[in-house]
Amino acid sequence: MSEWAPHVRAQLARLQLDGSRELEIVEELSQHLDERFEELRREGHDEARARQLAVEELVEPTTLAAQMSPLRQAAHAPAPVLGAPKTSRLGDLWQDLRYGGRMLGKNPLIAATAILTIALGIGANSAIFALVDATLLRPLPFPDPAQIVLAWERTPTTSRGLVSPLNMVDWAGRSRSFAAIGGFTANVGGMVMGNADGLADTVSRQWVTADIFTVLGVQPLAGRAFQPSDDLQRRNVVVLGEDFWRERFHGDRQVVGREVRLDGELYTIVGVVPRAAQVIGRTDLWALLSIQGAPARARGSHVFVAVGRLRPGVTREAGQSEIDAVAAALAREFPDTNAQRSVRLEALHEAVFGTELRQTSVLFIGVVGLVLLMCCANVANLLMTRATVRQREFAVRAALGADRRRIIRQLMAESLALAVIGGLLGLAIGAAILRVAPSLMPEALLPTVLTLIIDARIAAFCAVMVLLVGVLFGIAPAWHASSLSAAQTMSGTRSATGRGGRVRELLVAGQVAVVTVLLVGAGLLLRTLMAVEGVDRGYAADQVLSMVVDPMSDTYPTDEAEMQFYGAVEQEIRALPGVQGVAWATTLPLGESYEGTAFFEIEGQPAPATSQRPAADMQIVSPSYFETLGVPVLQGRPFDGRDIAGGVHVCIVNEAFVRRHLPGGSPIGRRLVIRESDSPQAVAVVREIVGVARQVKASPTETEDLLQIYVPMAQDTPGDIFLLVTPRSGPAAALTMPVRQAIGRVDKAQLVSVRHFMTLDEVAAVANARHRFRAILVMAFAALALLLAMVGLFGILAYAVQQRIRDFGVRRALGASTRHVLALVASNAAWVFAGGIVAGLVIANILGRLMVAMLFDVKPSDPVTFLAVAVVLAIGALVSAIAPAWRAARIEPAIALRSE
Repeated sequence: MSEWAPHVRAQLARLQLDGSRELEIVEELSQHLDERFEELRREGHDEARARQLAVEELVEPTTLAAQMSPLRQAAHAPAPVLGAPKTSRLGDLWQDLRYGGRMLGKNPLIAATAILTIALGIGANSAIFALVDATLLRPLPFPDPAQIVLAWERTPTTSRGLVSPLNMVDWAGRSRSFAAIGGFTANVGGMVMGNADGLADTVSRQWVTADIFTVLGVQPLAGRAFQPSDDLQRRNVVVLGEDFWRERFHGDRQVVGREVRLDGELYTIVGVVPRAAQVIGRTDLWALLSIQGAPARARGSHVFVAVGRLRPGVTREAGQSEIDAVAAALAREFPDTNAQRSVRLEALHEAVFGTELRQTSVLFIGVVGLVLLMCCANVANLLMTRATVRQREFAVRAALGADRRRIIRQLMAESLALAVIGGLLGLAIGAAILRVAPSLMPEALLPTVLTLIIDARIAAFCAVMVLLVGVLFGIAPAWHASSLSAAQTMSGTRSATGRGGRVRELLVAGQVAVVTVLLVGAGLLLRTLMAVEGVDRGYAADQVLSMVVDPMSDTYPTDEAEMQFYGAVEQEIRALPGVQGVAWATTLPLGESYEGTAFFEIEGQPAPATSQRPAADMQIVSPSYFETLGVPVLQGRPFDGRDIAGGVHVCIVNEAFVRRHLPGGSPIGRRLVIRESDSPQAVAVVREIVGVARQVKASPTETEDLLQIYVPMAQDTPGDIFLLVTPRSGPAAALTMPVRQAIGRVDKAQLVSVRHFMTLDEVAAVANARHRFRAILVMAFAALALLLAMVGLFGILAYAVQQRIRDFGVRRALGASTRHVLALVASNAAWVFAGGIVAGLVIANILGRLMVAMLFDVKPSDPVTFLAVAVVLAIGALVSAIAPAWRAARIEPAIALRSE
């Protein structure tokens, strides 16, 4: 003690401690300096250098000097007085934070790594929480949105049927629960808008009733919304959407009252409504469809989605009860059209966001939550390693009077400082993610009304996350560091670090379990994506360009004139060099349909009740459709020149139709009675089956094949229709401009709407977009989690090798081979990863059942996915262990002998 006592007393002199306390500290630190001197000698330093280094460490800020202020306060603290105010905890916290900041500044690499890890976890969580907040928590941007409901007509065959305009009028007039009821058409069409320069282009348009914006509670940005008088007087009026108004008219409020030419007629702009109105459809403008005074036959036409606003204080259950009574009364009054028809009310919020989007949001928040836990585990591992390096500092502090609580508080302050800085950076990363997210998400995945931004709610969420994260990754290092006794630490025994090593191994094993769960989920979604993309679409053509063609009824007022237009366009396009085939159809495979459902009976079979007629998807196609798309006609013949307007009415059905309704015997020659609605007033057309076509998918995830009836367009002239063009060679998209020019040569007045140019591959990609988006995003997070787990394993192995350099050197000196040392290190990695993998696979098998609704043709316990995940993790463990194991194997025996 005599050798070191002068140095220690020199540092303690300014504290003016009492004699007994000073003697106690001098004895403890002298023992520490003796042990440190011997360690430095074993490391190869000569006696003078070892003594110099030991004294320098004594006066470093991380040891004795850093404790001068708290020791001085402790030495001169006045005796406590009963009833006196307590000292400021905020001041102590500020002191801890300042000291923690200085300590982090001395280890910039560790601090930067921890901050970046936290920022990535919190940034991803804040971005995904913005999606969850918008879809699950935040109300729609309307007054009293909980009072807005969708009303569907329910029949024995469907629970979400479109609504008859006259039924909607009666619901509004007879119910007292609703303040107003409006409606809109489910599909958004197009109108040709004439411009001042004599040119024209197509704008999107949706038909609505006069009360629609009143129901939503939308306040116009300029002008007014539709009024009942517009309906009664059947005015040509339109309301513009905010985005279209700003883009086309530069936000000019004087546009109200101006007339625009749409489809060759003049329409008056009466107002502009905000972006929130897009909840009922992505459209440029809304046009009024008058329903007051509609003829009686309109009760059998179902074209609207009804939207109602319940009166204040009326619950959805009460509204449902009253509307049920109204529907029952209408069924008695109009049995031909309303028998067995009831009404189903659905909350607007549920309808807008849908079950699939809500499930996706929950999936994503669960995934990023697990990734954040892994980030916390990695930072905790990092700080535990750093805390082990600082054990001598903690021992000195304990020797100078710092209790366990004081050390824990100091380390927690450092953790919170890291979390706060990481949280601020994470908030910026989250904002950047949300800025680019719309361009990465599939079109129409999110409703237009949904806005993803970082606002006060998201900032508050991040603040809570910062607090939780600071505690989560700080508590383990703080508890471990404070649990070591000064004697253990100063003696340098292996017990001082062994417990920390076990905790770090458990943290990495937990990371492996989490990454296993994420990889299994990503694998199941990837397998689902492969399944939906590998679905047999039913057509063989690999390059097809499609577009919507909508000729105005005033320009082509008769079916003959419209067919002449289609024929002229087809002839003009066939003459283009590089074109192989041209066809027309009202439905795209895996895409939209402009025709809809047809109800049918089979001659020779008992006629079903009106409300129980079976339905099929009806498609109007040109004779060249099957050849152009490569859809084989398996029985009978395709349409040809015999199938004209004055000829025998014919149709072609698909394989599912035959299996379900015409099993046994040939379907060729059988006759169907087809109606375009299930109303008794609907015109019945008897059609003879002339062919059976191969099944063409309407959706990639069909679990039950759709019934399809094809009708020749010469016998049922469509309105909007898809034009399909195939090239002789090369990409189909290259035909876009030549085809537009060809249509323009026929439509010289530019009064035909041509829009939505897409290849069928792009149509299929849109149909699979949600599956692809989910799979890619979860796979990206799973890859990040795997990287974090590999970094964690690398960290504990590298640290273990560093701590056991003398051990490995002695083993080599005693004859251990390189293979033996490599196996020794690899076995540590194997046990950690194996335990995590087993636990993760068990958890994934349980949680996989929650994903059933998101899977297609894949079981939650898919053995291929589980095996692939195990192989990927094994490779990851091997890669993580290579560098530490190689370092251990290359330790020279001389190093061990010299250190000993």
